[in-house]
Amino acid sequence: MLIHSYSKSLFSLLTLALAIMLALLAMSHKTMANSVVVFSETPASYPWVSQKATDIMASRFSKAGYMVTDKTTILTKIGQPSNAHRQTILAASSAIRATIGNGFIIFVDYDEWIEPNSRQLSMRLAAQIYTTSNGFVASWVEPSQVILIPENCNQSCLDGLLLPELEAQADSLASNIIQVLKRPTGSSDGEAKPIQIFKVEMIDLDNEEMLELMDLMEHEFPGFIAITQTESRSPRLRFSYHTTVSAQKLNEWLRVSLMEVGIDPDGDAALQVQSGFISIKRYDSIESRGSTGNTLKFN
Repeated sequence: MLIHSYSKSLFSLLTLALAIMLALLAMSHKTMANSVVVFSETPASYPWVSQKATDIMASRFSKAGYMVTDKTTILTKIGQPSNAHRQTILAASSAIRATIGNGFIIFVDYDEWIEPNSRQLSMRLAAQIYTTSNGFVASWVEPSQVILIPENCNQSCLDGLLLPELEAQADSLASNIIQVLKRPTGSSDGEAKPIQIFKVEMIDLDNEEMLELMDLMEHEFPGFIAITQTESRSPRLRFSYHTTVSAQKLNEWLRVSLMEVGIDPDGDAALQVQSGFISIKRYDSIESRGSTGNTLKFN
């Protein structure tokens, strides 16, 4: 009786141990499938910018459930220097995959410029996303932010002004990338509906009108997949719009949306929707179509 009880207990312990091992294996597999490594392509003249941006993005990825692997560790394991360029890193993607499993390789780029004869510094972050197995996924450009530079502002002063904007952009960039990664990749949305990508350009609309239109396209248009490659330089806004609906449907919905934000698509702006391309351009006073006039008398 004692032997039977002991055997039963041993069997239960072995069963429990096996269950734990399988659970850990499943967790390990899931983690490996969600691995992320972030590389900076920021010029060497901005070392603290590179570190701050990648640190913030790594933290955001980690909070979203991704396993973030240190880039220096990866480069050391694949035998590459710390300043390895993108093409060199991508050429070693199979080695990176052997190290972190199926995951994503993200390159982050920082750019800044000062308009001539002004005290305005513009800055933005952008990213290129690749998988460790299938190559390019998407790119994303954050809208540029303008920083007003006061007189007699030295480098320390400028860094202090730049830091909060950089932190906000890095957090926003990581959040947008996470949304892109959650979307299905490839030529369909998982339900055999083909995904189309439209290059969208809005010209001479004010910021509020652009934001309202983008909000409608993202939150109310059926078939929406993602908005990527956002680039804003007044008076233009450009982005890529991923959707499963046709150009004909988008044309209909955009006409309704323009009227909803107070723009007459027949009189105030030119709307063009073609395969892979959307343009919305507000007429200025020179381009005004003028009144209909008396076509019976003057024709």
